Amino acid sequence: MAEFELQYSGKVNDVIPVKKYKSKQTGLRVVVANIGGPIVNGYLCLATEAFDDDGLPHTLEHLVFMGSEKYPFKGVLDHLANRCLASGTNAWTDTDHTCYTMTTAGSEGFLNLLPIYLDHVLYPTLTEAGYLTEVHHINGEGEDAGVVYCEMQARENTGESLTHLQMLREMYPGKCGYSSETGGILANLRDSTSHKKVVCDYHREFYRAENLYLIITGMVEPEQVFKAIEGFEKKIMSKGSLPPYQRPWESAVPPFPASKETKVVFPSDDEEHGMVTVAWRGPVAKDQFSLSALNILLEYLTDSAISPLQRDFVEIADPFCTAVKYSIIENSETCVSISFVNVPKGKLGLIKEKLFALLAKITDSDEKLDMTRMGQVIERRILEALNSLEDHPHDNIAFHVIGEFLYGNTKEDMDVRLNQVNVFRKLLKEGAAFWIDLLKKYIVGSKNLTIVGDPSKKKMEDMGTAEKERVKKQIEKLGKDGLKIKEKCLEEATAANEVEPPTDVLLSVPVPSVDSIHFHTIQQSSNHSPTSDTNAKFPLKDLPVTFQLDDIQTNFVTMTVLMDTGSLDAKSRFYLQLYTELILESPLMKNGKLIPHQEVIQQLNADTVHNGASVGLHGGRFSCGEFSSQVVLTLKVQMEKYKDGVQWLSDLLYHVEFTAQRVKIMGQKMANDVSRMKRKGQLIVKCLSREMLFTKESNICTSNMLRQHKFLTSVIDQIDSDDSECIEQLKNLRDNITKPNNIRIHVAADVSRLAEKYPKVVDSLIKGNSPSGLIAGVGSVESAFLIQTAECISDYEHADIPALMTFIQYLIQLEGPMWRQIRGLGLSYHYNMYINIESGLIYFILYKSTHVVNAYKQAKTIIDDYLSGKTPLTEVELDACKSSLMFEIIEQEKTPSSASVRSLLSYLEGTSHTYNRTLIQKVSKVTLADLKRVGEKYFRPLFEASSSKCAICCHPTKVSENVKEFKL
Repeated sequence: MAEFELQYSGKVNDVIPVKKYKSKQTGLRVVVANIGGPIVNGYLCLATEAFDDDGLPHTLEHLVFMGSEKYPFKGVLDHLANRCLASGTNAWTDTDHTCYTMTTAGSEGFLNLLPIYLDHVLYPTLTEAGYLTEVHHINGEGEDAGVVYCEMQARENTGESLTHLQMLREMYPGKCGYSSETGGILANLRDSTSHKKVVCDYHREFYRAENLYLIITGMVEPEQVFKAIEGFEKKIMSKGSLPPYQRPWESAVPPFPASKETKVVFPSDDEEHGMVTVAWRGPVAKDQFSLSALNILLEYLTDSAISPLQRDFVEIADPFCTAVKYSIIENSETCVSISFVNVPKGKLGLIKEKLFALLAKITDSDEKLDMTRMGQVIERRILEALNSLEDHPHDNIAFHVIGEFLYGNTKEDMDVRLNQVNVFRKLLKEGAAFWIDLLKKYIVGSKNLTIVGDPSKKKMEDMGTAEKERVKKQIEKLGKDGLKIKEKCLEEATAANEVEPPTDVLLSVPVPSVDSIHFHTIQQSSNHSPTSDTNAKFPLKDLPVTFQLDDIQTNFVTMTVLMDTGSLDAKSRFYLQLYTELILESPLMKNGKLIPHQEVIQQLNADTVHNGASVGLHGGRFSCGEFSSQVVLTLKVQMEKYKDGVQWLSDLLYHVEFTAQRVKIMGQKMANDVSRMKRKGQLIVKCLSREMLFTKESNICTSNMLRQHKFLTSVIDQIDSDDSECIEQLKNLRDNITKPNNIRIHVAADVSRLAEKYPKVVDSLIKGNSPSGLIAGVGSVESAFLIQTAECISDYEHADIPALMTFIQYLIQLEGPMWRQIRGLGLSYHYNMYINIESGLIYFILYKSTHVVNAYKQAKTIIDDYLSGKTPLTEVELDACKSSLMFEIIEQEKTPSSASVRSLLSYLEGTSHTYNRTLIQKVSKVTLADLKRVGEKYFRPLFEASSSKCAICCHPTKVSENVKEFKL
């Protein structure tokens, strides 16, 4: 403790204690935030700066995981992390920093792993073999690959990526790191990025103790941390002195010279819709008051259907876009932008003029600011900040602290960032003149940049042809001998990377006991289960609907209504997506009086911290969540507004007035959004997979975006001539699913505090015959996406579940077989396997795959070799994967809110709310013999064409090849 000096002590919004220390010996800084619950998080953050597109920050991030001085073996870090009740490790690269993360259940494993992780970050091996496989190589077939290359290939030429990068190029001209593509541009990764640049230059400059911020969130004491890293501190000092430290991002940012408009043509097979972004330079990062104020102002302009920009651009009969969003990039001199999503091609040139005409009306007072709504926006932001400390406390605090690390240097900087609620409360006192001046200073009266994203089918075709030609010339240039050399180099690099660590290294950290894990307490009660506990403070027996109550530690009340759609006919199911969007943004009819939708939206947002509706739990637009037979309506309110919340539930369920105008506007907005979604490979492949798996009458299939586009277009066409059928369908749908016997209500709250204030509370989906394979070519997709499924377990209490989950974890865990042989060889950036008990399916997934055929074959080989015994299953790997799996199960209950969600799922599954805790004990007892048994039973059918279904989305130029290889 004597070697660490306390530099800061405070509380986040007066709730969570935070302390910051600095090592007197090395300059390493440690921030500890004491957050209750079972999870401990670590964020190892370094400020990183690059002035080109070689992707050095990103490539280095990947290479850190390839071994360290003390642990010179690829994958040993993640293997040891798995033993520490973690699920491997992770990292991200942003423009101005690189952050390495670890999450464990409990502090024992965290403290054991921390010095090992630090050794990898500051003293990685950075071998040429690691660079070759992890960053970029040319394989024996003359194709470019590598994990980093694969990752960037999947996103480099999307419309969103191209327009965003161009915005940064224009906004930060000259020599400025903020305009660099720190992930790496494909051409640079092939021709410019090198092992020498990464190893000899970049790591030496930025990866040093003075530039390392260690952020720890969870139940850990600072003294425990200091003791855990004591030996590592000595290692740093033993290395001798480094050149003087120059803090990154200290140089002046070149000015943005003048207003400008730039067009970016991006590849797309849908030329109907593009995108527009208008951007400005914002306040400096240290001016947190102005940044928070600007955030509030942009929220006011864009947050809902009644906000000025949404109202004039989206909520009209002939919309200019499907959504208006804002962003503030917190650079030392910030970038503020407003983005218009899914703009019809013919209106791309009209957005800027219409935007500035509207903003001028506000600054000229032709349209007065609604200060009542402004106050509501601020009040809601305050509640969201407090709620975030319950639902996402670890990331919330870490992100604020990272901002202070990069751009702050005083106690006041940290105080302001950790106590934003105080800033928001000050903003409540500001009048209209303050907000008008702010709008004039940073937006209306400031130089602006307009980026127009223009979709082009020709661009897509030209790029596909050019890439084929490039690879062809590359093959010709290398020749047969050159290709053999490339293949040999890759084989040698792979062999060097795959040297197995000694057993004593793999066992060098103990597996912590799960008995000491501190779960959030939760008490369930209900009026429909004879075995359920009762809660005397909140009697439920006389309520007319099925009601579940969770007593948890929280300052809010979350109310969820689940409505069973089992009795709906097929036609009605098509209206479910439209219904869930309309009920939160339509007029209400109460006591014979029609309340306009504008008033409904404004007051609903004022009375709730969160409101949402979906098909299935955690569903989204055109996508069903878990338990897709349920329509879900959720409201989260302050405890003081519980009665208002109950009233809102009643109003939204029974008093919504469906009107032709709102149906047409919402239907148009949803239909237009399909153009954007069709450019995303992972969404297309999900659509294909679900088409094969579920009946056309199921909620999952009727919610499919392609089916919905056709349906919504017909609704829009019909409603102009005769709105009666559509309105009647929506009313009948509501009347059906809101019958008392179809409703289940779930409330999560601190029951003791709530009772003081309010003493009284008010089908088979699997298809029979369907294709075994579907494939779609999408021009905006350069890599491939695959989903393969087979029938599996559908009983939550099935005895095989623990062993099957364990074997899947054995295969997919970080630095497990699939990580090493699929991602590690650059065949696919993402892979996964999992079981979905609700639908009775087992899934195998490849996303962002550069070589989908080879990746699939490799996965099948891995599984075949384990099942045949060619590759032995080991106790060491089994221990690691069980620890990793147990952490993932524990993490589902890391906050009171997530514990309550898990409780709600247990009601729907028909399991105990302690299901996860029992599952952990069962997982801990799984043996190698159990793995062999379930592997043969469930993995064989998944990779047999006769018993599985396969969906693929790839670039159109790859369709024929994949059809042939997969026999689709």
